[in-house]
Amino acid sequence: MRQHLVISVLLGLLVLTLSCGNHQSPVDSKPAGPASDYNVASPNREIIAQNVLAVQLAPHHEFESKTTFAPTEPIQASLYLTNSAHIEPRRISAFLVRDEALVEEQSIAVGANEKRQDFDFRFAKMPRPLGTYRIKFVEIARSNGKPVLLAQLFLNVE
Repeated sequence: MRQHLVISVLLGLLVLTLSCGNHQSPVDSKPAGPASDYNVASPNREIIAQNVLAVQLAPHHEFESKTTFAPTEPIQASLYLTNSAHIEPRRISAFLVRDEALVEEQSIAVGANEKRQDFDFRFAKMPRPLGTYRIKFVEIARSNGKPVLLAQLFLNVE
C-alpha cells in the first residue's frame, strides 16, 4: 500500500515538473536582443542524470511553491531517484552555490543495502547575501569515487 502511494506521488510530481517546464505564455516572451545589458533568467531546474525522476525547492512530501527566498529563510530542496539495480555505498550531496562560491553543503550517506529514493535537504545558514543561487545535487559512489552531477535548481534570494 505504501509503495503504491509513493509511486503515485512521484508520478504526480513528475507530471507537475514536466508541465511547469513546458508552459510558456506569449505574454512572457521577450524580444530578441543583446543580453549583456541585463540578467537573463534561467529555468528553475535542470535534470542531468538519467536516474533522476524529479527535483524541487520543497521537501519531498510537499509541492514546490516558490523560487525566491528571503535572506533569513531556510531553503528546502528534495531529489527523487529511480530504483537502481546496482546498489552500493554512496553519498548524495547538495551544494548551495552563489557565483561559483560554496555557501553551504548538506550530505546524506546511503548504505549498500538501502534502497532510498527520496532525499531532503535544508539549508539554514543565515543571513544570505541577496542574489542568484544554485543547488547542485551530486552523487559520489564508492566504486569509482568520481562526483556525478545529478541535477541543479536555480533560485533567488531577495
